[in-house]
Amino acid sequence: MGSKSFATRARDSDPTLLPADQILAVADTFLSGDRRIGNNLQDWYSILQVSPHQGRDSELVAPQYRRLALLLNPHKNKFPFADQAFRLVLDAWTVLSNPSKKSLFDKELAFYMQPQPQPIAEFH
Repeated sequence: MGSKSFATRARDSDPTLLPADQILAVADTFLSGDRRIGNNLQDWYSILQVSPHQGRDSELVAPQYRRLALLLNPHKNKFPFADQAFRLVLDAWTVLSNPSKKSLFDKELAFYMQPQPQPIAEFH
């Protein structure tokens, strides 16, 4: 979170500062990568910084993947952990760009996102 805050302030002071965007991409990817759903399920949509609703539109997901892949490419982004953040983005894209893997993930996500019924209290 500290890195994200620092990079956000740097970018706000100079919007043309590419390193700030690279640091933010690394920080945001790791913060999203820590997020889990249900039974320790990785949130692939969060890693690509789209909502599950937006994820239905492949024309929205693909450009987001390309944007993050360019920012995190380890050949261009030399910040620590950029290569691991790039790997997370690549893993998310591997799932969300494959219709059968995406369908399975969406079903698991829907299962864990539905409200759980509350136990009924017994009266004696």
